[in-house]
Amino acid sequence: MGKTYEALMQADREKSKKPEAGMNLESSRIHPIPQGVNIPLPILEEYHRMEYKISSWYPEKKSRALVFVGPSEGEGNSTVLTHFGISMAFRGESVLLVDMDWRRPSIHRFFDLPTGKGSIEWIFDQCTLEEAIQNTYLENLHVITSGTIPVGSFPTPPSLFLDYHIKNMKSKANWILIDAPPINASNDAIALAPKVDGVIMVVKAEKTRWEVAQNARQRIESGEGNILGVVLNDRRYYIPEWLYQRLG
Repeated sequence: MGKTYEALMQADREKSKKPEAGMNLESSRIHPIPQGVNIPLPILEEYHRMEYKISSWYPEKKSRALVFVGPSEGEGNSTVLTHFGISMAFRGESVLLVDMDWRRPSIHRFFDLPTGKGSIEWIFDQCTLEEAIQNTYLENLHVITSGTIPVGSFPTPPSLFLDYHIKNMKSKANWILIDAPPINASNDAIALAPKVDGVIMVVKAEKTRWEVAQNARQRIESGEGNILGVVLNDRRYYIPEWLYQRLG
């Protein structure tokens, strides 16, 4: 079996382990959940575990940029990314969500924002970063929407300038969370992967075959991307609904 399959099976065993020393699983209780945000407390705690692990891998970095991507459409990476960002904003972290899924943008809908000027305008020098950033109901959570996508046109991000753009975004927040189109629909995530600190792959339980997930992982790694782990989304038992597991 491939490493992705093994990691998902190991995740079942990980749920019975005690939290690592130093993890503050009570922290989500300190920050009340605003009305209208439907993230159960046990799931918030799992997001906090995820943040702790990523932070422990990059203790020297003040700002971290991550790409969230699924092998196929419908894996739920936009929801996982958004909820992860909200959970960290509750804890006082500054967060910037960036929608670069120009085929099926969705981040703006989570916050009822106009698409307006967004990532496509900024990356192609049609607006400034400041003009692209929009506020949300959380003071330290901001969004760059997809922007206005030309009908029938899905341009590829210019790889040579992505380093510059990501560096600029890192000056604005502690966490830059980028929503990318599915691996089987576009090469955008593969172009983004080596430019960021890591990739989180989201796989929907009982939908995506592990061979498909493994193939997506190999494509990212062949493009010199660093997959930090996998979120097994929408599991059919109570706590947790998904588990985060480091890939070996």
